[in-house]
Amino acid sequence: MKRSHLGASALVLAALASILPAQQEGPADGQPRIASPFQPFDRARFEVAARELGAKPESIEQFGREIEEFGLARAADRLVRAAHPAFDQAVVQQEADDPAAALALTKVLASATAPLLRAHVRYHLSQLFLASDDPERAMEVLNDYLRDDKNVSPLDGEAAFSYAQALAEIPLPELAIPRFRAFLQWFPEASERFRATAHQRIAELERQQSDLHKLADEMKHTRRDLKKQKTDKPVQLDQEHYIEKLNELIEMFEQMEKQSSGPPSGNGPSNAPASNSALPGGEGTVGNLQKRPALADRWGEMKDRDRQKIEAQVQRDLPPQYRKMLEEYYKKLGSNSSSGR
Repeated sequence: MKRSHLGASALVLAALASILPAQQEGPADGQPRIASPFQPFDRARFEVAARELGAKPESIEQFGREIEEFGLARAADRLVRAAHPAFDQAVVQQEADDPAAALALTKVLASATAPLLRAHVRYHLSQLFLASDDPERAMEVLNDYLRDDKNVSPLDGEAAFSYAQALAEIPLPELAIPRFRAFLQWFPEASERFRATAHQRIAELERQQSDLHKLADEMKHTRRDLKKQKTDKPVQLDQEHYIEKLNELIEMFEQMEKQSSGPPSGNGPSNAPASNSALPGGEGTVGNLQKRPALADRWGEMKDRDRQKIEAQVQRDLPPQYRKMLEEYYKKLGSNSSSGR
């Protein structure tokens, strides 16, 4: 789980102004209350935007019927997909773990002018990047979502959750914890799977921080002893203890990463082990949000000419800002492949 914080921290700082307005008085639980930048979902406004995108009257009616069956977020996503065939086809590729899905989604995003379409494409891209163990790219597109496209889709809650999840995966726990808490404050009506997972992740991250802070304090004490040239047996034993403790923490993080990258279990967070950081599935979620290793493996198993075709399209068909994003994504996908390209 070794990741570079360079660039990631800059991305976080760039989004803070748009997603973290001024703090207000704390609630009864003692946590600071942060004014929400999100507005209540406006169904009438959403349906107008969907019509402008190309949704037909029968699709609007079907959306109303599907809300109870699929949940608001998924029903809304199905409507946007019905209104924009190229987006729908890109999501079909995503659901099939097709490595070309990132390119297909980004092509739609590059040509999108409607905030509603951009919001849904960016959300799907963020889930694809998280599924590919690429939280830096997920946070990049979620920054754009939260800055430019919030308050047009019922996906706002899941985008806020995913932003916190990306921070936790980098890992930047000191930033992820307040984002999870903000999600819980801002979206009290979110699916219980998301809310339970947010509470679980906060507890995990706080426990990790506590262990690391304790170890850091102990190491500072030993460093002071060494500066005093105190090198007797207790100090040597302390050093051995720190090495053992660091190895234990590394093993714990590696185990968490393996669990969070495993195949979906079909169970909600209440049935997951405490260290499982996979995104919640089930009612209220759009698509399969749990991390899967299949994308990197399928990229590695592709023939060279097929990979080269995708890479050539990235160079030829995308504007510079998206080109760089996908160049980095496919490079990382190749490094994560078990086929060892």
